[in-house]
Amino acid sequence: MNIRSVLMLSQTFHPAIGGSEKQALEISKALAGRGIKVTVLTRQPGGLPAQENIGGVTVKRLSVFGPRAVDSAVFMIKSFFWLLLNAGEYDAVHVHLASSPAVAAVLAGRLTGRKTLVKLGGGRGVDEITLSQKSLLGRLKLAFFRAARPELLVMNGEVFSWLKESKEFSGLRLRQFRNGVDTGRYTPLLYNEKINAKAALGLDNSALFLFVGRLSPEKRVKEFLEAWAELFSEEAAPPKARLLIVGGGPEEGALRTAVAQLGLSGSVTLAGPKEDLLPYYQAADVFILPSISEGLSNSMLEAMACGVAVLASRVGGAKDAINPGVSGCLFDPLSRQELKACLRLHLADRGLSLRMGEQARKAAVEKYSMARVADELMGIYGES
Repeated sequence: MNIRSVLMLSQTFHPAIGGSEKQALEISKALAGRGIKVTVLTRQPGGLPAQENIGGVTVKRLSVFGPRAVDSAVFMIKSFFWLLLNAGEYDAVHVHLASSPAVAAVLAGRLTGRKTLVKLGGGRGVDEITLSQKSLLGRLKLAFFRAARPELLVMNGEVFSWLKESKEFSGLRLRQFRNGVDTGRYTPLLYNEKINAKAALGLDNSALFLFVGRLSPEKRVKEFLEAWAELFSEEAAPPKARLLIVGGGPEEGALRTAVAQLGLSGSVTLAGPKEDLLPYYQAADVFILPSISEGLSNSMLEAMACGVAVLASRVGGAKDAINPGVSGCLFDPLSRQELKACLRLHLADRGLSLRMGEQARKAAVEKYSMARVADELMGIYGES
C-alpha cells in the first residue's frame, strides 16, 4: 500500500517537553520531509492555537476542559469522532503511548479500515502494560487491545521479551521497534573543538561525565552521586573529572542537598533544565544513565550520535543499543562496585571514551538514525 498521509495522535505534543513528545515531533518532521502529509492531533493547552504548522507538520489541537480524568475523557471522545469524520484525510494512524486516546484510535481504525499502530512507552516495571494492570480502567483497556489486536510498537527488547513470553499477553500483536535520532544535527566535534565546547560551559578539559534527563527516583542519580563520592574518597588524589547534571524534576532539591553534604561541589554541577542540549552532548566524554528502569532514552541516543561513550545500567533500551566494552560500559543498577569499576576504566584511560564514542556514533548512524527509522515506519504503515 502506498502511504501518502499519516495521522499522529498524541495526548501531549510540542511545545510540551518529554521523550514521547520529542519523538513524535521528530518522526513527524522526518516523514514530512519525505513528502508524506503528516497531521498531528493533540490536546489544546491554554495559550496555544487550535492549528499551526511546525516544520511542515500540521498540528491540530482539540479543546478540553475539567480535571485530569475529565480532560482525558473529553480528548478521547473528541479524537474518536474526529478520526471517524476525517478518515479520508489519512491512510494510517500512529498513536504515541497507549493511553486513553489509543482506545479511540483503535476503535476508529476498526470502523474505518485504517491501519493503526500504538507505541508503548516506559521500561520494564514502569511500562504502560504494567501500569495499566494496576487500575480497572487500565485492565479494561488491555482487554480491548487483546480483542481488537492493534499492532503495538515496543521500544526495547526487555519489555518485548516479557510480553512475548507471557501467556497473559499472548493475544497482543507486538513488533519490536526503536526511537530515532537526527544524526545530522547531533554530530561529534574534533578534539580541539571539544575542548572549546567545555570552555564555553565554564569547564576545563577534565573528563566530563554527563547526565541529561528528568530528575526522578527511578533515574537513581542520587545513588550515582553517592558512588561518585565514594570513588573520590578512595583515590589517593582526586580524579580529574567533572559530573554535569542537566535536567529538572522532583529530586532536584534533594540532589543539590546531597552534593553539598557529600562535599561534591568541586566536581559536580547541577545545571538545571536546558532547552538546547547539543552543546552539552558535544562537550561530554561519557554519558551516564543509571536508571533502575528505562525504555529507550532519547538523550542516550543523542549523546551516542555526538560520539559520546555511554555508561548505563544494564536495563531497557541500553542493553539493545550498547555493545559492552565497545561503545560503552553496562553495569547492574544495584551494584555500586560494578558502577565504580566502569568509572575507574574511564578515569584510568582518557582515550577509552574517545574510542567508545566513535563506536557509539557508528551504532547511532547505522541503527538509530531518524532517516532509517522513518523509512522503516513508512514500510510498516504500508503493510496490509
